Amino acid sequence: MPLREKEGKSNLKRLQKSQHHCHQELDLPNLSKRSRKRNAERCFNEEIGLNQIHVVNDKPDWDLKPFTNYRLPKPENKRIYLSDSAEERGGIPATSKNGARFCELLDIDMDMDMDAEHTQPLQDSHEESNERENLRHNAVLRMLKFCRLNKSKSNLKIVRASRQYMYDDSNAEYLDCINSVAHVGHCHPVVVDALSYALSSNVTVCGWEIDHGNLQYTTRLKQTFPSHFDTILFCNSGSEAVDLSVQIAKLYTCGADVVVVDNAFHGSLDSVFPLSRKVSREEVEWVHVIPLPDLYRGTYQSDDPEAVEKYLTDSHEKIGKAQRNGKKIACFIAEPMLTIPGIILPPSTWLQKMYIMIRESGGLCIADEVQTGLGRVGSHFWSFQAQNVVPDIIIIGKPLGNGYPMAAVVTSRDIAAVLGDRIKEYQCTTAMDAVGCAVLDITERDQLMNMASNVGEFLLDQLNNLKKKHEYIGDVRGKGLLFGIEIVWSKHSKKPSQEIAEQIVHRMKEENILLANEGFCRNILMLIPPMCFSIENAMTFTQKLDKALTELPTTNIVNDLITGLPTISVGSETRDVRLGIFQPQEEDEDDITSSLQDNMDQEHAQHCYQDLD
Repeated sequence: MPLREKEGKSNLKRLQKSQHHCHQELDLPNLSKRSRKRNAERCFNEEIGLNQIHVVNDKPDWDLKPFTNYRLPKPENKRIYLSDSAEERGGIPATSKNGARFCELLDIDMDMDMDAEHTQPLQDSHEESNERENLRHNAVLRMLKFCRLNKSKSNLKIVRASRQYMYDDSNAEYLDCINSVAHVGHCHPVVVDALSYALSSNVTVCGWEIDHGNLQYTTRLKQTFPSHFDTILFCNSGSEAVDLSVQIAKLYTCGADVVVVDNAFHGSLDSVFPLSRKVSREEVEWVHVIPLPDLYRGTYQSDDPEAVEKYLTDSHEKIGKAQRNGKKIACFIAEPMLTIPGIILPPSTWLQKMYIMIRESGGLCIADEVQTGLGRVGSHFWSFQAQNVVPDIIIIGKPLGNGYPMAAVVTSRDIAAVLGDRIKEYQCTTAMDAVGCAVLDITERDQLMNMASNVGEFLLDQLNNLKKKHEYIGDVRGKGLLFGIEIVWSKHSKKPSQEIAEQIVHRMKEENILLANEGFCRNILMLIPPMCFSIENAMTFTQKLDKALTELPTTNIVNDLITGLPTISVGSETRDVRLGIFQPQEEDEDDITSSLQDNMDQEHAQHCYQDLD
């Protein structure tokens, strides 16, 4: 919509009048970046306007100062017209009579029709590209702080839950997108009734073997595995299952060393804490860390056809070095689909060749199915089947009992025999039997595996559409009900943005959707909901995510008219939404970035995804 003719003439008259007061030239070399950006921000203050214009070497330089005799009207019905041509604007940026807002200020859009001598094309050199990206990064950080997108960060007080929904103390309903432990849904009535009945007659006596009757769960669970997995050892948590599986591997191989993937998580017990590279960065002699096969952000990426082989070569060198130093590899433990590091789906050939490499070294292969098992990937009941591998030991966590404290180590009778009489300590109880059978019944009756496959295909399609639409989504990956959305500052740089990811998580909470950001840089949105997550839930999630991404600040990097240096042009849609929220600040960019980062780090513990096992 063009400016009203009266406004255009008024602006032109003001421009011509201000030129008569230009007596001194501006010293461009001493024009500080901080001063220029502070002036640019001041245009958003409702009592700041255009005072005068300097002309330096036939080029205009805008100087913003408060009007002493001009007050803006009330802020109702604010308008800004960004489609006007330079002629319609009278040679100055677009403004409205009550907005005190400018289309461009110290920043001239490259699409504007201007003389070639006043513009310089964007350069493709590495240094200038980095400078532009840093400017964009800092601009968005500043706008995030001003926009107060994270204004509501109070803790939720969840008092009850049902299926894929959770409710706070005000009875507000939240869609749960992260609690994979509630496998068939929170407080499923079938599970609750089964557990209640089992506990009402449960008897536990220390030091005596008790005949619990005909327990069916062990037999039913074995039927989901290949036939040689004939021994199941029951534990209370995934961490305990990891500890037990490593003990078995060390006893069976007479080795003492373990190979793990970088940034993985395998429990928090003291015995397995060094295996959890996500939380323990301490170097331990008996733990050998191989690189994460991340084809998006890793050392070798998808544009390299030899990327998988290079990852395998690095892993082989790591294991070979350990063996040359007299180390004996006991096992290799990894998720078949690397969930905790940020939903990394490695090529199946990588895992297959890693298993071959470990077995040639005399070790056992352990598959951690805590997050990925029981049909979550949709195509198969266990994710190692989707990767076309057969491990020696399988670990399952609390999803077995829909959150009830039960876990399992599944292996062959030959391997489990190293425990001797200790094997009796890991028997199934009546409560485990009741809860486990209830989870299997619901999974089969409600066809949750097929549901995960159908919803997963829909989600993948919708998330890829959002990826095309929004600059902040760098990558989407996943399968079934297991997805990771990589948040970046820009697709070109792939620079991870924890700040934007945090803002999205908090904004989604305001939209009554519970999400989490994880990964090494905490920039990956993780979607691992209960298996009853429906197509309607998926539609709601993608619509709200689209809204949250649309509300985020946007910037364009253009060349300054005077200096020819890269500067920042704020996206018009964002400025319309944020009018009246921006406030002039006196801090340096580094101070703002540091302050925002500190606040996010302090609050991460109460908002981040918790690694439940």
